[in-house]
Amino acid sequence: MINKICADIIEEKNIRENLIQLNQMIRSEDNMDRFLDIYYENEDVFMGLLEHEDAKVRKNIIKLLGRVADPVLLEPLFSHYMEDETLFLKGDYLAALAAFDYKEYLPELKKRKEELEHQDRTKHSSEEMKQLQKLIWKIEPPKKHQFQTTGEEDVLLIVPRGHEEKVLEDVSKIPDTKGRAIGGGCVLHTKNLADVADIRTYQALLFDFYPSLIQASNGGEIGQCLLSAGLPDYLRKHHKEDQPFLFRTDVKGVASVSEKNQIARDFSVYLEENSGGQLINEPSFYEVEFRLIAGKKGFRVFLKLASLKDERFNYRKYAMSTSMQPSKAALMMKYVQPYFKEDANVLDPFCGTGTLLIERVLAGKCKSMYGLDISGQAIQAAWENSRRADKMLNLIQRNFNDFKHEYKFDEILTDMPRQSSSVKSKQLEYLYELLFLKSRELMADQAVLAVYCENKELMDRQISRNRWLKCLKRIPMSKDQTTWLFILQNS
Repeated sequence: MINKICADIIEEKNIRENLIQLNQMIRSEDNMDRFLDIYYENEDVFMGLLEHEDAKVRKNIIKLLGRVADPVLLEPLFSHYMEDETLFLKGDYLAALAAFDYKEYLPELKKRKEELEHQDRTKHSSEEMKQLQKLIWKIEPPKKHQFQTTGEEDVLLIVPRGHEEKVLEDVSKIPDTKGRAIGGGCVLHTKNLADVADIRTYQALLFDFYPSLIQASNGGEIGQCLLSAGLPDYLRKHHKEDQPFLFRTDVKGVASVSEKNQIARDFSVYLEENSGGQLINEPSFYEVEFRLIAGKKGFRVFLKLASLKDERFNYRKYAMSTSMQPSKAALMMKYVQPYFKEDANVLDPFCGTGTLLIERVLAGKCKSMYGLDISGQAIQAAWENSRRADKMLNLIQRNFNDFKHEYKFDEILTDMPRQSSSVKSKQLEYLYELLFLKSRELMADQAVLAVYCENKELMDRQISRNRWLKCLKRIPMSKDQTTWLFILQNS
């Protein structure tokens, strides 16, 4: 198919239509490789289309050459950008240049942007301005805002559904802070934002700028509501610098992808066109994220401010695809904490990059911390993460089946491996069986076994076979009950 399309383009047959189809097809890596073989044999033909009289042909060849991204294309693309008087193509040229090392042209790009700033704004010049700004920021990133609290804040902590009350236990310890649970979160009013931000068990902290339901049918109406309520002033009060804010939009709770994207587009366009230059839609460098959450009767809107740094898990420099999310590890520790023993000896037989062990020692004093994993890469990552956390872990690259120890453990904590392409069903069954078999050998009297897992059936099967363990807690960790926490004790 690629060969036929390229042959037709070379023979000047239906050039525009074939270029459109070609641009769609080369999104596949295999198709791109096939195309490049043909392209380099007919380079002059494809580059020559930049001179084509049909602007739509030029538009599509610009996109195509941008995807080829051969360095020799930089100069002709830039030259045509400067010389082509077709305004609706300017943004396409600039979008294509983003794939190249265009630093040498930065002074001319800045000069062009300055020229446009002194001209009446049109749809096409606005698009060109936006693309110019992206290219400039890519080399010279915009100055970041510094966050400052106003003293009293209304915020929403996003937490796993069903665990709101557990998070509110930490909230209740913070002075001048009141909170209540809603589905999937905790709504708070606080005078101590720094202490709230330090709570380890939430997933995200959002600002509740507009604490009312917005009964709107489209993104533009939502944007109008926020601007009327003083959104730019709210953002300025929370930051030290008086400069525009770059933002992105995320719509949740809308099933239709096209409807969701339309709401996000309308909302973003309205803010950008009606905020007097204070709000710029720029997903690549954003500092403000608007979360539009749809309900049955309208939308609630929350703000995530990147300028408020989340430093809770700075130790986690290295992670793997199977690594446990640190906020989930911290939440697990909240449930296990009542069973901690002072100066406990703790073992994680499948420690991965060490997140669970680090959260354990942050939650309460331990005498010793041991982590095992068969992956040398995981052990190295765990060592580096523990060093950054300033916590001493004894990390060993070893199969749990081969592990022996001179004394027994008071706690065995772990996030069980999941079934995957590398961990088959039978192997997973063996690992669950091994966990119980070796734990019996390694656990002290009254010791605790706490297991976070995705396979409740395998856990229940092993519990029924191992009556020496008493199941103290069986807690669903996700709303759909796909993850579970089991807390068991050596009786």
